[in-house]
Amino acid sequence: MPKKYWGPLRASRWMLLGALALSGFGTNQALAQTQDSYGYNEAEQMLTLNTVELRDQLMYGLRVAFPEQEAFVDQVIARVDRGEISRAMVNVVYVWSKKRRPKIPFPYFEYVMRILAEQRGVFFE
Repeated sequence: MPKKYWGPLRASRWMLLGALALSGFGTNQALAQTQDSYGYNEAEQMLTLNTVELRDQLMYGLRVAFPEQEAFVDQVIARVDRGEISRAMVNVVYVWSKKRRPKIPFPYFEYVMRILAEQRGVFFE
């Protein structure tokens, strides 16, 4: 079987792509930092921003659709206000649930919040 002729144009394309790959063209230095896969760093950064109220963050970010879900969010906010659970923990679970299931994050948020709160002696209704 005869070898395929690559031609000067096609060979130069491959050499250009190889040179770009070796030079690191298009790499983002921020991506080079090591982070946890589900980003506790992300949740800590959210604490320093605080550009949105916790209720709005949870209601809109978790796509709350039912009165039962809204009641659970209100309970979480009340526990945070009383200092029974930390906002950082809520942010960690929020970020994780949004990454776990972007279109339907609330069930994951509720499940994990109940488990983590019970481990700390806080119980939801």
